[in-house]
Amino acid sequence: MQIKKSLNFYFRSLLLTIVMTAFAFSTAAGELQVDIITVGNGEPADNGMQISVHYEGRLSDGTVFDSSRQRGLPFSFILGNGQVIKGWESGILGMKVGEKRVLTIPPELAYGVRGAGSAIPPNATLVFDIELVEMTWPPKLEAGSNDDLETALQNETLVIDIRRPDEWQATGVIEGAELVTAFTKTGQLHPGFQGKFSSLVTSLDTPIMLYCRTGNRTTNLGNALISQLGFTNISHLKAGIVGWQKDDRPVVSYQPK
Repeated sequence: MQIKKSLNFYFRSLLLTIVMTAFAFSTAAGELQVDIITVGNGEPADNGMQISVHYEGRLSDGTVFDSSRQRGLPFSFILGNGQVIKGWESGILGMKVGEKRVLTIPPELAYGVRGAGSAIPPNATLVFDIELVEMTWPPKLEAGSNDDLETALQNETLVIDIRRPDEWQATGVIEGAELVTAFTKTGQLHPGFQGKFSSLVTSLDTPIMLYCRTGNRTTNLGNALISQLGFTNISHLKAGIVGWQKDDRPVVSYQPK
């Protein structure tokens, strides 16, 4: 299934970003040049938006090193999240759908002294033709109450307890929830999580509600599933099972399989 292929690929870098960058227009050593070729329509692109662009990237001598149009698919990312180089973050901010810009990006706002593989040499100035084709506000992790979890258990929502077996044993579990450990005691992604989680979901639109002890781990995991894997309908129990039991909601004993 396509969903399984996508998850297998993205789980390898679940908690990573595409490029480590930050927002900036210029530095002392170089300045971004923005040339507007065609003015777009509608609202301007803002930080936090899901942006889709077609682009062609060239070195200063005209050598093309990358092109989304050759692949036939626009490139999508969250603006302002540090997923692209600084020159893109700054140069795309404020664009409108249909707008075309040429960005001339100094190395300080691109790949710097290291370059990028064999395609982009160290200290390279890059030129990008950019066309903004679509932008939306991406889905966000919803914080649910105990009543929301009760409702989730009664409908088609997939409820998942992401804690560890020792925690299930100590407190019991919420009846009807799937038990899928997400993190080790040291905070690393659990090696068994990918396989079991992938076996439960049918699509990126599957409604899922997560819970842990107090809501911290589900906040981290839920945001990663949305921003890095593209899930669209994720919520979590804000107060975790601690809040659930404080409200005298029922649990059942954990029975190891």
